[in-house]
Amino acid sequence: ECTLNAQQIRAVAPIVCTIDEMWEKRTEASTCFANGQPSERCNCLWLGAGGSGKTWAYTKVLRPWFQRFFGFGRYTAGAPTHAAARLLGAEARTLHKLANISPNSALHRGAIRGQRNKNDALEQQILASLACIVDELSMSAADVYHALGLRFSVKRCENWALDLSRYLQEWFGKMPIGLQLGDFLQLRPAAQASLCEWVEVPSAVEPAPLTELQEAEAPEQASNAAELGRLLFKNSMGIVVHFTGTGRFSSCASGQALVAILQHMRQGTAMTDALWAQLQSRVYEVQQLQDLQTAPSRRAFLRAYWGALAWEQVARLQQLRAVLEAEDAGERLYFVQAIDKPTGDATLSSAQVSAALQCLNMTKTGYLIGMCPLFLGMEVRISCILPEPLLTRELPCIVRRIELHPKEPPTPPGAACVVLQYQPLGVLVEVADSDYGQFQVPGDDVPKGHFYVRPVFNKQSAWVFEVAPKQKLRLVRKQVPLAPQRVLTHFGLQGITARSGLVAFLNQPPWMKDGDYGLALYVMLSRATKLSDLWLIGVPERPYFEGFLHERNKTLVDRMSLFERLSVQNEQAAEKYIQKLLWRGNAYVNRTLGVSGTGQAK
Repeated sequence: ECTLNAQQIRAVAPIVCTIDEMWEKRTEASTCFANGQPSERCNCLWLGAGGSGKTWAYTKVLRPWFQRFFGFGRYTAGAPTHAAARLLGAEARTLHKLANISPNSALHRGAIRGQRNKNDALEQQILASLACIVDELSMSAADVYHALGLRFSVKRCENWALDLSRYLQEWFGKMPIGLQLGDFLQLRPAAQASLCEWVEVPSAVEPAPLTELQEAEAPEQASNAAELGRLLFKNSMGIVVHFTGTGRFSSCASGQALVAILQHMRQGTAMTDALWAQLQSRVYEVQQLQDLQTAPSRRAFLRAYWGALAWEQVARLQQLRAVLEAEDAGERLYFVQAIDKPTGDATLSSAQVSAALQCLNMTKTGYLIGMCPLFLGMEVRISCILPEPLLTRELPCIVRRIELHPKEPPTPPGAACVVLQYQPLGVLVEVADSDYGQFQVPGDDVPKGHFYVRPVFNKQSAWVFEVAPKQKLRLVRKQVPLAPQRVLTHFGLQGITARSGLVAFLNQPPWMKDGDYGLALYVMLSRATKLSDLWLIGVPERPYFEGFLHERNKTLVDRMSLFERLSVQNEQAAEKYIQKLLWRGNAYVNRTLGVSGTGQAK
């Protein structure tokens, strides 16, 4: 049984009430599923800081309800990244997958309407879904969000008797239950404004429609599809709940100090000198980090996550971490060299091959690392999309066996590190997730929960490599799709709770805007559960932790203030759902919510 706080009880009540009505109206009394039509659709928006209990309330309470009363194929869950989607359950997908698009897809309305019917399991799920969950709204690109909403409406149009001209008002094809979660004071999507940064107009109507040709030619930075996505989100706001819990953070003094720092950042207020001194006590110079490698705190240092704001740092930290971990484990470290081939008739010189391997940004290389470090027992993650549906990006694994190529020369005795001459045939990994314990890939004779990860060579993931000034080649990379598990960018860290701590490199990259830097600082600090679990490098001056986020993100701050006001109104209205469900007859609910003189919730 899951114990909810007052905010969580009020948040889940409207959704549970809708499920209850759908159960009462089910098409057959003998059926096990709540497939009746509710009197009104229930759209809920759950906002709040990281660790406030939003995702927990979904995964521990609502997800089991959806599985029991709707069935596994009759609700849809998604998030903008694989890591965020995995936190919603093994059935969740990325927004790109749900929208049937790739990073290179056209996103105007004509392109989405023109998608061919696959009639696969996912399309059948979209057609049958009675609930849709979207997490990490702040990172959800507005044009992808629009493509997702339009695709749902197009696929559900006939069965749900939809008027497609009203798809911006009828969220995701008249979805009976919608649940959206996030925190708009966290990271925006790359190179885009947030979903909540819609342009105010005299009335909430669709912008003047462009022709399909104009839509296709519209600049990506200010696309019509993106603004339509923001309007779709604006129209979706029904019941707003602003979570203020701090369940992620420790109740000890160090945990509460971190909570106080984060609240000052969110509220744009000045912290006390004593609190600033506590934050400064977690600042380290690079030399001090080197000393930690031999100090008693080495184990904690190597169990913590490592994060930075630029791939130039993350790529180097990945290699350093692998070397230290292998040394600590007493295991031989293997380096697997990527194979890069031009897509045309060109060839690469030895110097160009070496330069390609040194490309640091994995988002440019199809998420395949140039030199992949591996050792037995190493904690890794799947780095790119694989053909096997279960092996999603960011899935955490442990290396159990490395199948070297038959032609690989013998390894010198006592060698601590070996650069392999041939790529291995495969790497046997055990998935570090209990949900995968019973799964097996057909054809692989391995224990349940174990999978062979083989080198991938995907021509669809060609990347651009500058061989000389104004001379570029498109390369296709073959590599083992694994990377160190606990070294990530700030985008990779969002949504993660770093219970073992975080080594955070906070230097502002020259290309990063101040507004995004303020959000990135907040995300990095809010991953740990207490201040003493943070090792901070490159910390900016004190104003960056007080008014900086507010000053550089005025629209986001104003919209979050709007959502908080709506939440107060909805909190007062939540009592009708609680009364309808007869929850007031439960002693725990009464004790948690409290009762005023009128017998209503406080």
